[in-house]
Amino acid sequence: MALALALALLAQQAPGAQWPESDRLQLLAESQYARVIGVPSARATARNVAALIDEAVPRIASIVGTEDLRPVAAVVYLDRGDFVEATGIPARARVVGLATFPAGLVHVDGTGLLTAIERVVPHEVGHVMVARALGPALPDLPAWLNEGIAEYLAGERAAQVDPVSVRALGRGTALELGDLDTAIDERGETAGLAYAEAASIVHFLVAQQGEGVIADLLRSFARTRDLEISLKEVTGWRSAELESAWRSSVVRRWRWPLLLQSPTLIYGVMVLLFLVGLARYLRDRRRRQEMLDEDWYRSTDRWGGEV
Repeated sequence: MALALALALLAQQAPGAQWPESDRLQLLAESQYARVIGVPSARATARNVAALIDEAVPRIASIVGTEDLRPVAAVVYLDRGDFVEATGIPARARVVGLATFPAGLVHVDGTGLLTAIERVVPHEVGHVMVARALGPALPDLPAWLNEGIAEYLAGERAAQVDPVSVRALGRGTALELGDLDTAIDERGETAGLAYAEAASIVHFLVAQQGEGVIADLLRSFARTRDLEISLKEVTGWRSAELESAWRSSVVRRWRWPLLLQSPTLIYGVMVLLFLVGLARYLRDRRRRQEMLDEDWYRSTDRWGGEV
């Protein structure tokens, strides 16, 4: 019956997704909060995934404010091609996990070629638990907040995500808050920066108002379906005010790293080094000329005749 349930979950695929043939799939691991499916050779990986889900579900549920502790279904792939085919992601995208809805099914690239499952699984479970907390309001949640919360829930620390934002701010390439969703959805070159900024903003909110701000925001958003209203209600900020406060906080916290990576400072240092090098070159050339003149003077008498 458990296998039938697992395969039934597979049948609830997202629009456009293509799954591997169901007769290749088996229920490989079942625990309190997890049902993990895959090919027989993925059994060891499936057990690790189940253990990670068991740790993540109750912990994340308390953070996002949901009492829905139903087991999370997951599919493990030991072939990158199978993962790409099943999820429909672009072949070149560096996506290694995906949660599909409405089934709430987690897909995990178990090859370990791009990143370890220890980070992937909690992130995707975070998406499932956020979906349970929001219910019908999930499609209205901005992608940046959804991904930022998932990154936070996966254990990404501010010290890991802030430096990415620092470099972008220092170079003037940081994305505007309103552009994060597009960058995340397109999964292009700026997607990594968008994820880092989203995670940094969520870390900022938690640092300012405590971890309960996540559940409060989701609870409010489930009712209003309007982030501007919920942000103001829970944090006192509008989106523009949140972005400004976050940028100022990052700059204050990382002032010196930001300064050291400033293009203006780097250009100024390069110019200074060039001038110092030029001055040394001119000084050395002058000294060499003086030495040549002195040698010539010593090789002649005072009247200029040869000695």
